[in-house]
Amino acid sequence: MADIIDQANEQELLQISVALASRKTTTLPFIGACHNCDETLEAGNFCDSDCRDDWEKEQKMKALRGYAA
Repeated sequence: MADIIDQANEQELLQISVALASRKTTTLPFIGACHNCDETLEAGNFCDSDCRDDWEKEQKMKALRGYAA
């Protein structure tokens, strides 16, 4: 018989599974250019981590202001 700790662990795993399954994920399509500065790319979505970070900040600000992201 499972003790209370085992039951709590099972409940926690269930909650984590539900949270992961219901999270909103979006993937940027490959467009051949950096999504932030439009530099031509062979692969990926951003030319470097600075452009990625700038793009993410801009998207967060748009969401806070109520613009479509």
